Amino acid sequence: MADIEQNYQIKYSEKWGSYLQQEASRLDKYVTVETGLSGKMVAFDQYGLLSFTEKTSRMGSTTLDEAPTTRRVIHPHIFTKAIGFDEFDAKKLANIDVPVSKTIEAMRAAAGRCMDKVMLDAFLGTNYTGENGTVAVNFPSSQTIESDFAESGSAVECNLTLGKLRYALHMLQSCEAWSEERRAYGDELVLACTSSQINALLQQPEVSSFDYNNVRALAEGKLDSFMGFRIIRTEQLPVDSSGVRSCLAWVKSRAQFGIWDDFKVKLSVRDDLDEALQIRAKFACGATRLQEEGFVKILCAE
Repeated sequence: MADIEQNYQIKYSEKWGSYLQQEASRLDKYVTVETGLSGKMVAFDQYGLLSFTEKTSRMGSTTLDEAPTTRRVIHPHIFTKAIGFDEFDAKKLANIDVPVSKTIEAMRAAAGRCMDKVMLDAFLGTNYTGENGTVAVNFPSSQTIESDFAESGSAVECNLTLGKLRYALHMLQSCEAWSEERRAYGDELVLACTSSQINALLQQPEVSSFDYNNVRALAEGKLDSFMGFRIIRTEQLPVDSSGVRSCLAWVKSRAQFGIWDDFKVKLSVRDDLDEALQIRAKFACGATRLQEEGFVKILCAE
């Protein structure tokens, strides 16, 4: 007689699950967003700094200066994704539906991650200026805090520290990129880092002190703001072969994100593919630093 275990049946789920993932853009609320863009590039013109000259003579000649203007250019990055389902997939799946809504949901999540990547690549990478938008501007070393930075004592490779945060704030304030007046106007100070940097901060006594931080936030296991920075966790920041992560602090008004075509989804039946169902999504966007002094790269050894 056969053992009853040989007749055990497999019960399949009637719903589609999802892999763990970042499900939306985390940075779009902390940058300046311009929508409805068009053209092969878009220029953002800015007015520079003025200074007065002391008058030292009577009825002297007037000197005319050129207006100090600068330009930053954004080029669009176009992204598409198409997923197909055969006309008989629904019949063959039996008691589970064709995952149309789950596919659209996954596409939207992927678009959010992709937009964040476009922003981070632009903010950390090469930007463009000039009349035709062809003059390259690299991220300056003067706006970088090295991984072995120490306020005092010997320089030692380390993760994110309060010393690095304090110095980043100092750098942004010393060039007037950040001030309390800007906060009053609705500007914001942002820090993008990974869970490794947040964990490193939470281990520092000053962060857990009532005098320095919100104890309730720590009790809930999160750290979303500290020392004036709005802390945004993203695992998309680049790390080099030696384990040094490039984190980034910036002033919201200096970080420009542009959208040529917002995220859109179209469902269509492909007659050329035996009436397969096509789900196609697309969007186009770009980003740039408006001014290097509004950014600080913080290198962290993980």
